[in-house]
Amino acid sequence: MRLLCDQNVARRYIDACLEAPDLRAVTIADALDPRATDPDIAAYARENGYVVLTADDDFFELSKRCGCLCFHQLDQPRVGDVPTAIRRIDDAYDDRAEIVEVVPNGRV
Repeated sequence: MRLLCDQNVARRYIDACLEAPDLRAVTIADALDPRATDPDIAAYARENGYVVLTADDDFFELSKRCGCLCFHQLDQPRVGDVPTAIRRIDDAYDDRAEIVEVVPNGRV
């Protein structure tokens, strides 16, 4: 799965996804203008085959434009649980643009 990591995702989770051999992750800062709005981010993700990884549940409203994985950093999921959950979610969907899930949310 290709992940577009929102700026509010803690670096430790991004790094865990970068280290996973079957996940490809980029940050919004690497892919877009830092002033990009949420709709801009969703459009970029959709056009380029990314699923947005975010801690911002506003993306659920934009989920028709792109896939969305949201997690609550305040819950402090174990770092390794996030890529494990993402893999399981990826396996459950044929079309990544249809993904609208909370991770890890029992997917580990």
